[in-house]
Amino acid sequence: MGGSALFIGLTGLKTHSTALSTIGHNLANVNTVGFKASRTSFSDVFASGGISVNRAGASLQTGLGSNLSAVQQLFTQGSLQTTEVSTDVAIQGRGFFVLGDAQGGQGFTRAGNFSFDAEGYLVSQSGLRVLGFTSKDASGKIIPSGSLNPIQIPAGMVSPPKVTSRIRADINLDAEAQVDTTATGGTQTAEVFATSIEIYDSLGGDHQLSLVFTPVDTDGDGKLDQWNWSARLPREELAVATNPGDPDYYEIGSGTMKFDSAGQLINPADITLSTPAFANGASAQEITWVILDPDGEPVLTSYVGSSSVDNVYQDGYATGRIQNLIIDGEGVISGVFSNGQAIELAQLAIATFNNPGGLFRTGDNVYVESPGSGPPAIGTPGSGARGAVVSKALELSNVDMTEQFTNMILAERGYQANARTVTTADRVIQEALTIKR
Repeated sequence: MGGSALFIGLTGLKTHSTALSTIGHNLANVNTVGFKASRTSFSDVFASGGISVNRAGASLQTGLGSNLSAVQQLFTQGSLQTTEVSTDVAIQGRGFFVLGDAQGGQGFTRAGNFSFDAEGYLVSQSGLRVLGFTSKDASGKIIPSGSLNPIQIPAGMVSPPKVTSRIRADINLDAEAQVDTTATGGTQTAEVFATSIEIYDSLGGDHQLSLVFTPVDTDGDGKLDQWNWSARLPREELAVATNPGDPDYYEIGSGTMKFDSAGQLINPADITLSTPAFANGASAQEITWVILDPDGEPVLTSYVGSSSVDNVYQDGYATGRIQNLIIDGEGVISGVFSNGQAIELAQLAIATFNNPGGLFRTGDNVYVESPGSGPPAIGTPGSGARGAVVSKALELSNVDMTEQFTNMILAERGYQANARTVTTADRVIQEALTIKR
């Protein structure tokens, strides 16, 4: 009997020692990003007595101690801590970030404290590359399907320029502007109004396009009848011949505008401006000067009051270099460039499992698939049962220190009790040995 008790106590020592080790591991990782606490589960061992019962029907089975049933990971949500690091991300809800190694294997993690390596790959703290969706459609949007690829964003990434193809300026031309009367013996000069719009060529070079409006008296009565307009570019910036006496500008379009008694443009229509090739090697281009707004109303008017311009717009931009990253709730990573453009570059992938507790831990906050976990179901953040991504945030460890210290006391008391079982069984054996004397 003493021998059985000795070994039963030994099983209790082993299981409670494992419990203490698990608690110690939890406490050691209380500040580890994305760490998930574990708990030990015990089961009793019955191996004697068979199905024997006494005359009253009570079982005659005796137990042989305890056994370690499982070390279960608890995938409860950890609290989120905000940061100022653009590559820090956290998952609010179910799922794991997907990582890839050099051999093509996949790992999974909740720790989103990512950074870029020397080659511009987004990597985990252990150097594994973060996988995601990188294919784009014709509009430049990420296609969240197909194979996963390592996310690479070089530090010197460039956004190509876009040539200006449309311009718009909401302009009011003074209905009482002075006209030139010098040709008829007067002393009044024309009250010219000019405004400029910065446009971009095919190489990303910027140029000042001037729109010049001159009030004209067509019948010699000294009153404003129409406006002559001229669209001009600096001659020195164009690949055109220059002769002595040529003005310092080059006209790429001209015409007249007439307004009715209500100040509305007569026969309004968009205007096409054509540039020659540029001196920097950029090709010639056509620019649509938008005269009608989306509702079909002209954006040029002629009311009494100082000539003015508002709502200047053009659709081109220069070459840009990446300056910052933005990650939205769906895991789309966009680069913010110096030319003001935000371009989608990749989208994070999120994997879920039927049984995340069955994942095999490899260290460095990384898990791998196992028969117990089932295969990963990979998709985008927020889709299906997958959690959303929170940028500039990290998920902290879900270890509850109060709970762990309580469990530690219970495990310690259990260990002490089983140690007492061993020492008591030892004394029983010693007493049995003295019977012969």
